[in-house]
Amino acid sequence: MKKFSVILLAFTLGAGRAHGGFFPDNAFTDDARGLAGAQFLKVPPSARFSALGGSGLALRGADSFFLNPAGTASAGVGGRAASVSYEALLAGASRTGLVFSNGTASGVFSAGLLYNAASPGEELDGAGSGTGDEIPAYDAAVGAGWARSFGLVDFGVTLKYIKSRLAEASGSSAALDAGFIFREAAPSRTEMALTLRNFGPPLKLGGEKDPLPFEVGGGLRWKYTPEVNLLLEGRVPCDHAPYLGFAGEWFLPYAAASGLFLRAGLNFKNYDDHGFMGAFAGGFGFKFGGLLLDYAFAPYGELGAAHRMTAGWAWGGAATDVSARKKPAPLPARAATLAVAGFSAGEGVTETEAAVLRNLTESELVKTGRFRVVERQKLDFILAEKKLDYAGLSEQTAAAQLARLSGADLAVFGVVSRNKKGYEVTVRFVNAASGEILRSESVLAAEDYLFREAARRLAVSLSAR
Repeated sequence: MKKFSVILLAFTLGAGRAHGGFFPDNAFTDDARGLAGAQFLKVPPSARFSALGGSGLALRGADSFFLNPAGTASAGVGGRAASVSYEALLAGASRTGLVFSNGTASGVFSAGLLYNAASPGEELDGAGSGTGDEIPAYDAAVGAGWARSFGLVDFGVTLKYIKSRLAEASGSSAALDAGFIFREAAPSRTEMALTLRNFGPPLKLGGEKDPLPFEVGGGLRWKYTPEVNLLLEGRVPCDHAPYLGFAGEWFLPYAAASGLFLRAGLNFKNYDDHGFMGAFAGGFGFKFGGLLLDYAFAPYGELGAAHRMTAGWAWGGAATDVSARKKPAPLPARAATLAVAGFSAGEGVTETEAAVLRNLTESELVKTGRFRVVERQKLDFILAEKKLDYAGLSEQTAAAQLARLSGADLAVFGVVSRNKKGYEVTVRFVNAASGEILRSESVLAAEDYLFREAARRLAVSLSAR
């Protein structure tokens, strides 16, 4: 059995080219640097991930197609998303990436194209002089993928066809990408991702056969606040020693479903060669409803810098607002006193997320100028004193009783749940005297960084006369 295990390990890790050359000699160490082909596959064509120093395994969106296909599951049933990226690279090279995702009841199906235009130089004539014609050289990958959410786990897989050409030589191969994103149950605010990329047979170009840039990665995403993501990731590439990456993303909302992203990251893969500036990356992005515009700047020390731009658009599914269509009942003409009860956390939602939405909704209701809110300490005291009295009562009845005991005119309570479209927040106004529900409004927040905007929309709808 021990002998069999050694043979299996040697085959899996590609101990030598005799086993098909899936991995270079001395794989997963610095001794293998420069031995893998199809280098254009190593860095995903996304300004967002580039600004994060290459991190982002636990993030979601159409541009996750070339990094962790599990991230494309965020489109949800009926949702669609597209992403277009362009990169001005070093030495006159450039890359273009295209991705389209379509959400169905069976999962999210995606298709992607990555084209790398190289610039190796001029063709030479028999005398060794330049002819003025560029040497034809390019790399391309086209793929199809599938992803789906299974409760607290998202899974995705992608198959890619790869084609390369240099002068008169050309070759092709195929590769597999697969990944998971795991969400922990309440009250955790941490998500974990695992992925493998570019697993496939070597690419033969002319008389050379080079392994693909295979990589295994894992990462953690910590939601410090709904607007701030902190990322810690580790990568194990076949042609380099393992390395770490750190990154942060901050969303600043300023209008309906719109805002500014600020991003920065450190990727220690290039630190030894280019110093701190070779490890640092940064960028920003703008969100206008379903439209995303991202930019990234990645310096490479004395070699120069790479500039990346991505435009994305998401529609349907999570972008659909499910606000109630009924005509709202009238509220008191004077400024009403509110008792804001707790928000219940439904399936897939942490208690912390529900509490954040409660606080944001309360704050936005006060900003409308139509309400006075009962102090939280007073409500907490009443809840502590009357806790046993609420046993067996519905949320509606309990909220009305809380309002009466606190001297409020109205009670507010909410329910937060999560589905394939995102976070659905339902908030209801209850008349303290009669216990009647006066208004009920629901909104969707595709991601947690949109909680504040969701609370703002709820406040506007609930305060309408």
